[in-house]
Amino acid sequence: MNKISAEVKNGGGSHHVSLTTNDNTHEITIPPKSSGSGSSANGGELLFLALATCYCNDIYREAEKRNITVHSVHVEVSGSFDSTPAHPPKT
Repeated sequence: MNKISAEVKNGGGSHHVSLTTNDNTHEITIPPKSSGSGSSANGGELLFLALATCYCNDIYREAEKRNITVHSVHVEVSGSFDSTPAHPPKT
């Protein structure tokens, strides 16, 4: 079983992202918002990035198992969300 974690440190105009699987830690560059606090990437964008990354890596992994050469992969994920979060009905 893989132990996976993600860490975000944001403040003072900086934004740092670290990802770890087991003992392998690496950083990805996501700039801070140009104005205000937080990340320039929103959760929906990162969710779609995760889906695209999973699919890309799956193609390479499964191709390797079958001795198939893959020269490149292009994955695009798109969708839409309501602009307001859902609220539970009042009882």
